[in-house]
Amino acid sequence: MNPCFETATRLARAIRNGRLSSVEATRSHLERIARENPALNALVVVDRDGALKAARAADRALAARKSDGMKPLGPLHGVPITIKEAFDVAGLRTTSSHPPLADNVATQDATLVARLRAAGAVILGKTNVPELCADFQTDSPIFGTTKNAWDERRTAGGSTGGGGVAVAARLSPLELGSDIGGSVRNPAHYNGIFSLKPTEWRVPGHGHVPDLPGATRSTRYMGTFGPLARSVDDLDIALRVIAGPDGYEAEAGPVPLGPTPRLSARGLRIAVLASNPLVPVSADTAAVVEATAKRLSKAGARVKPAAPDGLDWQQGWDDWADLFQYMILSAQPLAERERHFRKSHSTDPTARSVARAAHLNMAQFFAVLDRRDRLARQCETFLDDYDAWLMPVMPDAAFIRQSQKRPLTIDGVDHPYFFAGTAYNFLANLTGQPSIVLPCGFSKEGMPIGLQLTGRRWGEAKLLGVAKVLETLLPPCPVPPAYAS
Repeated sequence: MNPCFETATRLARAIRNGRLSSVEATRSHLERIARENPALNALVVVDRDGALKAARAADRALAARKSDGMKPLGPLHGVPITIKEAFDVAGLRTTSSHPPLADNVATQDATLVARLRAAGAVILGKTNVPELCADFQTDSPIFGTTKNAWDERRTAGGSTGGGGVAVAARLSPLELGSDIGGSVRNPAHYNGIFSLKPTEWRVPGHGHVPDLPGATRSTRYMGTFGPLARSVDDLDIALRVIAGPDGYEAEAGPVPLGPTPRLSARGLRIAVLASNPLVPVSADTAAVVEATAKRLSKAGARVKPAAPDGLDWQQGWDDWADLFQYMILSAQPLAERERHFRKSHSTDPTARSVARAAHLNMAQFFAVLDRRDRLARQCETFLDDYDAWLMPVMPDAAFIRQSQKRPLTIDGVDHPYFFAGTAYNFLANLTGQPSIVLPCGFSKEGMPIGLQLTGRRWGEAKLLGVAKVLETLLPPCPVPPAYAS
């Protein structure tokens, strides 16, 4: 077996069964990274010595367990993985691509990194992000640009862009990422892999930048943390490792995950959103939505075009953007906020949101939270009648890298950059609902197109069950042609 082309689940099984050692799996990935990563710039920190040391320790632990049969093994025992650069990994740099943090070295692991280590994972290194994880391209002022594994001219996605490329190019079977506006979902979509954005507060974020080290925690809403992988089984295992409160965040509740149900397509109730009124999807994306809906219907699912009655997409996007910008701007001096306020008459929805947030008072802030609560109830009530809601991740396949100042052009029509890039992902962040991305098809140019399944808050187990059904109806996770061997 070639370890680089196995999923994390299969690697863990092979290591546990003695068909492969952790050192062999780790060395294979390190060799592939050394060969392929220079062209991609997916990993920006490679911890070769630390990874091999951890792999040898994993092999010794397995041998000791075989002799005494006592010490249990973690579900990722000996499996090499990567970590988004924005998470603290003890002894390695954590910059979040923010130049003032260029020399920042973490002294301890982020909570999720510690949990992955405790589950037996071997950390190969850290993957590239845009500055402060604030873009859906990965162009770092510290580490440079990450290139899409399918077409080096195109965006890798962001902000977990390096991780999405690493998993797609078979440099890593599993990545730990973060998402406040699509940052684990759009890289999966753009690179032809799987990802999971959990329910808000299901997974803690202690040791993730932003927030900046030593600063007041300001990103208290909508931010989530989840895996990118090449199978739904891997998402399932990873979520069970990282989920649960850690004592640092009072909002996180000890809500049990429960077992993932074994479901069949027959009888599943799937709502489908082909496009929303904010930014119409490309013809290629619409074709993938239609084809996927037909697959489900043919397999016996009850598929219906549907959305919550009266859902105000523009108000929802404005509230997501205002809440996001309010958290960012809250720590800035008044003079800096006043500079942003001058954008209030811009034609760009993002600029107008920045201007509103610059002068948002507490009454207005709580009004945003009230509208957020009502929208969450509206979407939860909608899902009383469905097992999942299928919709696009992005309006189109990966675009050729460009400046943030330029609009995104979708089938010949220009749309404001950040508005278009968040038009389909913002909703699950605002409502706090979980979403799973699966690679469902391709554009006419051969670029992957993913779709996301959204479920009820705290309903990841059922959503994973639905995703596993859809996975069986799709071709295997695709391999970018340049990295097929």
